Amino acid sequence: MASRRRQSTQHIDRPVQFYKFIALTFLTLTIILLGVIVFMSTKQAYITVTTKPSPVDISTVLTFGDADVAKKIKHLVVKETFPYSKKFQPTGSKKTQGIATGVVTLHNTSGVKQPLVATTRLLTREGVLFRLKKGVTVPANDTLENVEVYADKEGGDSDIGPSNFSIPGLRENRQKEVYASSDESMSGGLRTVGIVSDDDIEQARETIRALAEKQAKESFAKEYPNMEGVYSVVSLTTSGGVPEGKEVDGFTLDANVEVVGVFYDKDDMRSWAGLQLAKKALDEGEVVRPNDQTDPIVVFDSYDQKTNSATVSVFYDGTVTLSPEHMDLDKTMFFGKTRDEVRRYVISLDHVHTVDVRFQPAWMQHVPHVHDNIRIIVKEVE
Repeated sequence: MASRRRQSTQHIDRPVQFYKFIALTFLTLTIILLGVIVFMSTKQAYITVTTKPSPVDISTVLTFGDADVAKKIKHLVVKETFPYSKKFQPTGSKKTQGIATGVVTLHNTSGVKQPLVATTRLLTREGVLFRLKKGVTVPANDTLENVEVYADKEGGDSDIGPSNFSIPGLRENRQKEVYASSDESMSGGLRTVGIVSDDDIEQARETIRALAEKQAKESFAKEYPNMEGVYSVVSLTTSGGVPEGKEVDGFTLDANVEVVGVFYDKDDMRSWAGLQLAKKALDEGEVVRPNDQTDPIVVFDSYDQKTNSATVSVFYDGTVTLSPEHMDLDKTMFFGKTRDEVRRYVISLDHVHTVDVRFQPAWMQHVPHVHDNIRIIVKEVE
């Protein structure tokens, strides 16, 4: 009986030990698996890409007056004529001799009036001779002002300052009672005359052109205050004769100036230019940013009178840089790569300035094969 009880106990102990072994094995495997999971979750790779934007710009031509352009940019073309008449001085000149002229005051300190005929001589103490232009009568005990006189001879010697004059044609005693004086200089004995040249005429035309364009800008701006505009003189016609090559004190240029103004909506132009600039991106991996500090530059080119249309040149600039969504920055591209391999790969991409790779824990040698364990940061150089 004792032998049977012992065999029965041994039979029961074997299954218990077996189940313990299975339980311990499962627990060990679970711990190992949890350790692997914890280890894998702590492996992190941080890749910081610093980009350096490159300049990009567009330079294109638009025709205002074209129906297709009108659908994209609100605009209008206006032409107006401005008449001008302005006097100019020639730049070329030369000295020439002439007859000095001026005015004097005649004095009579006696009680008898004194008639003086035209060409009566007036003589300075220095011996410079002038003559009366017209006959006059000097009242007794009075003066006669602003009497015109002219020099007896041509030349600069007659260009004198304020002086006193005697009248040699009178008796000596009478000369003390009747005489002349001047408070202003005599001039014209030696004078500078202008000579009109081709350059003078062309310069006059350019001056009128600029004045007309300025006037048109002010006039148009009042009519279209909510639009941007560019202006150009498309026609300048002159009338009357200009004394080219002749000696003159000055000349007058009469002109009719046609000015064309091209007006457009600034926001429409900026949007359109921004779209054109965006086309400069080579692919979806590049980001183009317009210059936020300036508006597109619009310059007048030409005008077609038949169609009342105008062409303008449009310039706009911005920057292009690497997009954070670039396919070459997909996390799968870095699986299993070493720190140096990551650097060499990223630095080869366009617009990349620097790249920094950091592993956690630090003793890691390769980028983990888990998306969530890779962090890619893209920023621009400061």
